[in-house]
Amino acid sequence: MSRPRLGSQEGRLVLVSFLILFLEIAFIRYLSTEIRIFAYANNLVLLACFLGMGVGCCRAGSDRPPVALSAGCLSFTLLLLVLPLKVPFEGGWIHPLRDTPTLLSVFSDSPIWYEVRSGNELLATALGFVATLVTFMLVLLAFIPLGRLLGRLMNEHPAPVRAYSINVTAGLIGLWLFGALCFACWPPWTWFAVTAICLALLAGRSLKAGLSLLALLAALALMAVDPGSRALRTIWSPYQKLELKPLVAGGIDRGYLLNVNNVGYMALLNLSDAFVQRWPGKLDAARRAFSQYDLPYRIQAHPDQVLIVGAGGGNDVAGALRNGAGHVTAVEIDPGIIRLGRAYHPEKPYADPRVEVIVQDARAFFKRDDHRYDLISFGLLDAHTQSSSYNNTRIDHYVYTVESFREARDRLNDLGILTVSFESPRPWITGRIEANLRKAFGEKPLAFRVPAGSFGWGGTLFVVAKDPQRLERLIRNDLVLKRFVEEHPATLQSPECLSVDDWPYLYLEGRRIPRLHLCLSAILLLLFGCFVRGVIPPGRRLQPHFFFLGAAFLLLEFQNISKSALLFGATWLVSSITITAILILILLANWVSSRGKPPTVVLYPALLTTVLACYLVPLDWFNGFDPITRGILAGGLLNLPIFFAGLVFIGSFQSTVERDVALGSNLLGAGMGGVLESISFITGIRALLLLVALLYALSWLTRRGSPRI
Repeated sequence: MSRPRLGSQEGRLVLVSFLILFLEIAFIRYLSTEIRIFAYANNLVLLACFLGMGVGCCRAGSDRPPVALSAGCLSFTLLLLVLPLKVPFEGGWIHPLRDTPTLLSVFSDSPIWYEVRSGNELLATALGFVATLVTFMLVLLAFIPLGRLLGRLMNEHPAPVRAYSINVTAGLIGLWLFGALCFACWPPWTWFAVTAICLALLAGRSLKAGLSLLALLAALALMAVDPGSRALRTIWSPYQKLELKPLVAGGIDRGYLLNVNNVGYMALLNLSDAFVQRWPGKLDAARRAFSQYDLPYRIQAHPDQVLIVGAGGGNDVAGALRNGAGHVTAVEIDPGIIRLGRAYHPEKPYADPRVEVIVQDARAFFKRDDHRYDLISFGLLDAHTQSSSYNNTRIDHYVYTVESFREARDRLNDLGILTVSFESPRPWITGRIEANLRKAFGEKPLAFRVPAGSFGWGGTLFVVAKDPQRLERLIRNDLVLKRFVEEHPATLQSPECLSVDDWPYLYLEGRRIPRLHLCLSAILLLLFGCFVRGVIPPGRRLQPHFFFLGAAFLLLEFQNISKSALLFGATWLVSSITITAILILILLANWVSSRGKPPTVVLYPALLTTVLACYLVPLDWFNGFDPITRGILAGGLLNLPIFFAGLVFIGSFQSTVERDVALGSNLLGAGMGGVLESISFITGIRALLLLVALLYALSWLTRRGSPRI
């Protein structure tokens, strides 16, 4: 394949394909951070991108797409978020976009942990939906011109396989450039600066383009200055936005407060002996012994081997060291939090030679580790971000499942104890954790409240042991501890169901689609119908064959990312590698198709057979192999349907007359797949493969209805 020149048709195809995937991921990451409703309903931004691209492709035409509209919508969105805007609401002030989760917290069955500030729930909900839809429409409009340009370039290219291969390859470059920027912890203004350069190269010379790009530059300058920030230090880690601020309480400099995605998340506290003794009238060393960081060691005294998952900024590690731990293995998924903990934690726990720091996902660590521990401590692992831009699971979902607790149990020695700290305003969530632990250990865990105060956030502490009789004796023989446990009972509510790897949704009360998701899905379906009816030009129509292929593909991609997270860790690197493998398989399918078009009568049976094989083979089967073998077997089976689906798509794409409408239909179908993803809240993740098989069967049945050469 010859190298495309920037000013050529292929050069523009490279540029717009790169920009589409890069901007898509940047939008998802930034908006889910700054407007947290998009973290709770993560695929909303993805659906807006797909809907905008799909509509744009269907309206490709021959005229020059107004790329200035993309720059204008992007700059307006960024300015709305970066400016310290406040509007009056019910006697107070709210940000019109950032406070959307608070307005929508009336939906008590959704994982939004903030109360409505207004007594008028109807007004708050209406404003929350308006803010959400305004943001959704801005993203959608930003992608329509890019979709139009992509559709036109794909339609005009004389070699459809080469054009589609360029599209996929350029998207792959966009994926890894964004990943590199995030790994280097570069702030969002750099992401959108890359976007601005691409838009400037695509927009051409016009007054509208110049003005929209100037507005975008102004927004980027404000983002770089960040006038509303009062943070001592801000880091955009590969997962989330981290803001460090000094923490002064009761006239005492206690350390630092760490905000995650603009919400208070953890503190880096000084609980050392010297510090507590310095403030005898305000800090009580006896009370410190009952902090969430010290209590595990009151039960399991002087443990030789300690494992802390969700080590965070270092409070749990410092507690272990204060209480005589021989060796501490500290596991934390976010390298940015580790970096801040190393540099700013007052007790410097990560500098202690007894501490081994491992930046990894907890589940992945359980699978690769073969040590046995006297104490395993789950820190406050509740996450504020998704595990990937392409699914609806958060990075902590797989940590609290029954299977996760079983894997942790296998890491305990015969006298080992496991503790879990968790804070939730909803008793059925803590009740679910208690039930999950009971299922995993076969014994009811001890559960009691740890009051919040000078020595920590508090919350519920769960304690369970391999030897329950020994745990009972330890509590009974410590009269002070026994009285503390009795005086602080935990508030637990029996859960409707347990959270397991196939249904890991810890923050959903039961197996049903939350009302918030139902309302948003209904609005999205209405928008979808309006766009399909009103936007596709007369004489052209949505192509069901490509539509069903797109819907099935996105659900299959969601499956692969979720299962890869379980097998190899819910890290940004695993997610990026999984998406890369999918795109490489598409390129491989293109190459095979260019050598000779396989017959559809063979491809569809192979595709459906491999999808059903993925459904029938339990994921636990792969865990019996070593990491390399597991990677080869799991990667081969999980991705095999992608290869056959790629062969089906490219074979049909070569044959269709209207490539722009075909691509647009495929993207709109992918958007519909994102809506259908919510069905996993009812069925679990694995059952979606049956829906994938059905959608591929529908694409087979509607294949002959597509326009052909």
